[in-house]
Amino acid sequence: MNQEKTTFIQHVSDTSAWVAHYRAIETDRPDALFQDPFAKVLVGDQALSIEKLKSEATKWTQWTVVMRTYIIDQMIRDLISSGVTTFVNLGAGLDSRPYRLKLGADIRWIEVDFSNVIEHKQKHLQKLSPSCQLESIGLDLSNRAARQTLFAELSQKYSKMVVLTEGVLPYLTEAQVSELSDDLMQHPSFKYWICEYMSKKTYRYLKDPKRMKALRNSPFQFYPEDWMGFFRQRGWHLRQSQYYTEISEKLGRATPLPKVFKLLEMLFGKKWAAPFKQMSGFLIWER
Repeated sequence: MNQEKTTFIQHVSDTSAWVAHYRAIETDRPDALFQDPFAKVLVGDQALSIEKLKSEATKWTQWTVVMRTYIIDQMIRDLISSGVTTFVNLGAGLDSRPYRLKLGADIRWIEVDFSNVIEHKQKHLQKLSPSCQLESIGLDLSNRAARQTLFAELSQKYSKMVVLTEGVLPYLTEAQVSELSDDLMQHPSFKYWICEYMSKKTYRYLKDPKRMKALRNSPFQFYPEDWMGFFRQRGWHLRQSQYYTEISEKLGRATPLPKVFKLLEMLFGKKWAAPFKQMSGFLIWER
């Protein structure tokens, strides 16, 4: 059993089922922050293996998946309200936003991931109709030449695009994220980039031995000295930031922060607590 606990995630693509499983759990809650009725179908019998991974580390993962899903949904709606019509979801995994969100017939949604992931989604959702114009592309995004070709083709078709990398960057090295940024910067039509934020305060938790063991076949690798500075140095300007703990508290949803944190906040005040409440979240970068 211990062996099974640590070998469910054999490849980075397996983490997509992990994420979908937590979205399915959230959907079943009476106070769910979003509805993803397709997540359970996409996860299938993998749910049993995922449940065996439960630990303190996965408790944080489940909470962050819920928060980031809610935050990104809001960011997408805001960008659509501002006139954006084309979204490119790189490393889309088992995301079902083209089906579960009412995006609109004028919205183009382009999802890109490994061919086996795309085929799995198409097999299970083939009888359903997306709420937007959906294009699914099977591509290994680590193949830089193929990725550059795709970006060039998309930039020829669309004048203003949003790139979404949800749960992608942490698995890349700094050099790989820098190359991805360079490839996007080659084409002015890639206007916005939605991606994670993690402060240095989170790194020691992300390197927790239990988490490292569970993710040993697809470890986190992106630990820049200055996360915000990393993107600013590459020509991106921060348009919006949303932090998990702040949003969680605003929604009345409990956070996994230790109880002692509340006591310390009462003792030292909100100014002291603010950096701890902004340790991770999602950002919209604009070029």
